[in-house]
Amino acid sequence: MLKRIEASQVRAGMFIEAVEGAWNDPLLGRHRFLVRRESDAQRLRGSGVAGVVINTAKGVDTNGLRSNVPAYASEDPRAVEAQTKAARETIQKSAEQLEDVFSKIQGGAGVAIDDIAPVISGLSTSLDENPAIFLSVTRLKSKDETTFVHSLSVSALMIHFSRYLDFDEETVRVLGIAGLLHDVGKVEIPHEILAKEGKLDDEEMQLIRSHPELGHAILKRQAGMPDIVLDVCLNHHERIDGRGYPNMVPGSKLSTYAKLAAICDVYDAITSIRPYKQPWSPADALKWMLSREGHFDIKLLKRFALCLSVASAHKA
Repeated sequence: MLKRIEASQVRAGMFIEAVEGAWNDPLLGRHRFLVRRESDAQRLRGSGVAGVVINTAKGVDTNGLRSNVPAYASEDPRAVEAQTKAARETIQKSAEQLEDVFSKIQGGAGVAIDDIAPVISGLSTSLDENPAIFLSVTRLKSKDETTFVHSLSVSALMIHFSRYLDFDEETVRVLGIAGLLHDVGKVEIPHEILAKEGKLDDEEMQLIRSHPELGHAILKRQAGMPDIVLDVCLNHHERIDGRGYPNMVPGSKLSTYAKLAAICDVYDAITSIRPYKQPWSPADALKWMLSREGHFDIKLLKRFALCLSVASAHKA
């Protein structure tokens, strides 16, 4: 549905069909585009244009919701199929690269950022092409590839979310690396515990909960490892109310990066196939996360939910 609105009403997630007037700004000069970042929405609101035409079947309306139309309704099914295939190929290749990196670490070798760089490059390219398709494909994990694809998915979510928050590209890149390495401590935990179906006993749970400190120790030994990567690795299981692990750090002392990682990590865990559970839908996952008082930074979590709605708008 096409709808004219005032420029002051533009928000991230809207699909712009037309901008009134002719402008030199590269953003305003484009024909039909999704407003993916809040900074772009601000540019439109402050541009001086009288109004814009939005398509509520392809993006959000002024109420933040999309029209009730089937996903992919306006896109060529062949294009969707091609993008889905490309996303799966990227994930498979990236998972193999990451598995090789983790195998070297398990064998006592160091972590070279240069070994991680190709993975980040592949994720970034796929996210740029169609974030909704790529993020949906990362949810489809077999039990044998959970560990590596989970890390890829968390990395992709962190890249996508940090871009939505308008972090500079170097910080986005480092957060992508942090997502890939946040669970590196699990290389020191027996596979049978990681893949166990059913409830863990107290000793097994204690071992699992040691992985942030184990990973932090591994990464800290590497020269030039960014502080953000170390922070995320150690603190991605901490909680706002100070009841997380491994150090029960309260929210007031947690960085935005650690809070962001905690959201992305849990969201992927509960929306993906795991050895011990079936996946939740994205809507159910976000509803549950928003109900977890004291667990997440709620303001940041609400922005994450909007970030996902922007990605969803992109796939139509």
